Amino acid sequence: MTDIISSNDTTEPTYTVTIADTWGDTVVQMTKPEIEATAKANNTWVFIDNQLVNTSAITTSQLDAAEAIRLMPGLLGGSEPTYTVTIADLTGDTVVQMTKPEIEATATANNAREAILDTPGLVGGSEPTYTVFISDLTGETVVQMTKPEIEATAMANNAWVFVNDRLVNSSDIAETNLDASSVIRLMPALVGGL
Repeated sequence: MTDIISSNDTTEPTYTVTIADTWGDTVVQMTKPEIEATAKANNTWVFIDNQLVNTSAITTSQLDAAEAIRLMPGLLGGSEPTYTVTIADLTGDTVVQMTKPEIEATATANNAREAILDTPGLVGGSEPTYTVFISDLTGETVVQMTKPEIEATAMANNAWVFVNDRLVNSSDIAETNLDASSVIRLMPALVGGL
């Protein structure tokens, strides 16, 4: 069970916090310092109204108007995700499925400068691409993707999509307003209870 760290300070206002773990959700009343301490001690993520918040920013956050405060466990791994990779050489392009370590090994072996995942061909007037950070157990990969590619990759890998630190339903990506400065992250979904 998640340890709840209590400061026993009754002068601070308390907030309703939902704590998710492998056994389900627990709803508790906590002060800002308790939320921060519990999140740090359990390496959990803090979401305020479905927006990921830096744990150290909780004490300065306006929680009075918050509709939902959730502590979610950090990423838990499963099988290694694979990505569609186009390998270009003098003989043409080859499309293969590879894990991140396989991409790195292939790029190193072929003295490639970088690996580009799930990108369309370079055709004038094609759909715009966006910089996407894909996280997994081995770290983070930065790729260029179109909106349909972001949606397809998120759905295929059961990943969560964050746009500027706000959780977005993968099926809503096509209608989401994205620009070159948007920070887009695909993260493995949390594994939990009820």
